[in-house]
Amino acid sequence: MKKSFLSVLGLSLLLAATGCDKDILDEDPRSILVPSFLGTAQGIQAGLAGVYSGLRNTYGGEEGLFFGVTGTDEFMRGIQSLSGLDEYNPAILTPAASSAATNQWSNWYRYINNANGVLKYSATVQGLTPAQVKQIVAEAKLLRAHYYFLLMQYYGDVPLMLEFIEAPTKDIARAPVAAVYASIIADLNDAVANIADRAAQPGRVTKALALHMLAKAHLTRATSTARQADDYAKAAQFAKQLIDNRATYGIDLEADVADVHREGNENGKEVLFNIQFNADATFTQQEPFQFQGANQSSFFFRSRYDLLPNMTRDIPNGRPFARFVPTPYLVDSYILSGETGAQLRTTDTRYNKWFKTVWSVNSPGSNGGRATAVRGDTAAWYPGRELPAATLTRIANRTPAPYRVIQPSQYTTEYFPVLNKYDAVNRTGVNNPSTRPFIVYRFAETYLIAAEAFMYMGNLPQAVAYINTVRERAGAVGRKNLMTITASQLNIDFILDERSRELAGEYMRWHDLVRTGKLVERVRAKVPLVVNRPNGTYGSAAAANIRDFHVLRPIPQQEIDRTGGKITQNPGYN
Repeated sequence: MKKSFLSVLGLSLLLAATGCDKDILDEDPRSILVPSFLGTAQGIQAGLAGVYSGLRNTYGGEEGLFFGVTGTDEFMRGIQSLSGLDEYNPAILTPAASSAATNQWSNWYRYINNANGVLKYSATVQGLTPAQVKQIVAEAKLLRAHYYFLLMQYYGDVPLMLEFIEAPTKDIARAPVAAVYASIIADLNDAVANIADRAAQPGRVTKALALHMLAKAHLTRATSTARQADDYAKAAQFAKQLIDNRATYGIDLEADVADVHREGNENGKEVLFNIQFNADATFTQQEPFQFQGANQSSFFFRSRYDLLPNMTRDIPNGRPFARFVPTPYLVDSYILSGETGAQLRTTDTRYNKWFKTVWSVNSPGSNGGRATAVRGDTAAWYPGRELPAATLTRIANRTPAPYRVIQPSQYTTEYFPVLNKYDAVNRTGVNNPSTRPFIVYRFAETYLIAAEAFMYMGNLPQAVAYINTVRERAGAVGRKNLMTITASQLNIDFILDERSRELAGEYMRWHDLVRTGKLVERVRAKVPLVVNRPNGTYGSAAAANIRDFHVLRPIPQQEIDRTGGKITQNPGYN
């Protein structure tokens, strides 16, 4: 959709021929994907790799993360906004001004058309075995379903393009959500029937992913205007099928939640799907201020540690963009009833394993620090609670140097506990993006989908068993029994809380709150208003600005204009 509406000539992809003997998706650039090339064995494989490549512009990128992470009950505005998404800014979150809404729409349709091209030419391609063609078709359909699932969740009714478009056209209109869901589920069912159980290479889609996405699509449709009577049953069926056959697909939960997001384990047994990145400048921009298509996710959750005494910016600690500030609701959701003082957040280990709360000296004397500070000693601590005056005095008088204590009452848009799921200590430069694969779906969510579906079906014992599997895994040694819940505690709010504890920052929260009808309610209840503190500003205008129509994003104005109004605007944005 660069030059014209859903034009195939926007296909100037960095494509790749792929070989199953390689460790990851291998890439060999061509300037443009054209029908004559698509009709060859090399071209059809390159075209499929191109369909994968479009996901790099969503997962790990600034616009994609702002779309799915912030403006929720989990994360609020930091020191800078984008397209008004974090605060529902009415002056910026508009059809004409929201660059994120425009770019994501264009990106997804571009790669949907690529998938359509692969599907079209797979029927006549020569030089591949029938088994290879069947696998290519299954992967293309699953990826097309994934792009449409994103589009439909963000924009509602969207154009449903299932044929390869080789010339610009204005004859485009929005299809109802029911038709889009039908297409998504049909593609996923085809994928389940034909795709390989396990990936030939990291980053490729599999039957396990198809089952997970089918479960998720049915769960999401169950609360939409397109709901079907058997949606919860189907969601439960596919999630259970995946859980029961996990050994077949080579997947399982990690024993320790610390390993789930450990750098280097992005292709681990819990991962159902990830986006592969590399440092080849042909495909991703790795310069400090040019990183289109690169994994920038570690930047956005990082607080301004580089302004703290005895600290400076470095590679291990990351580039501190400070865009996403965790809400009090999120950081306190890990507290169990009865925990007090230093016990807070120690039974549920996910907070201390997935949030960075202690910073170590890396530059003695910097930012007003003391030259006597020792490298590796504590530079700053976020205790997650207010400390007694005596404790603060002891820390202020310690030798060889005191350290900064930042209590909850001192959190600001610059200083806050940091989600560490995307940490990238192996970046090539202090300001460079990461080449870590970005985890899109993982097996723990399959259990939570199953729990929700079985709850709505009235099978509470089964729902509780699934959710307790996730919770007990996160429990501290000797206290796992404290993590179990009973049927009387289970409702949609508890499930949303558990999804937040498990999946915080993983590009799911906005979708979860919208599909459950909780977005407006929870943003208003759990996102604090802006306050001025002695050390900075804290809070967000999201609760004041959000309106009921914000459950959808604005349709890009350029699409309405280019089609002469055949594509219409979502309510509230006119």
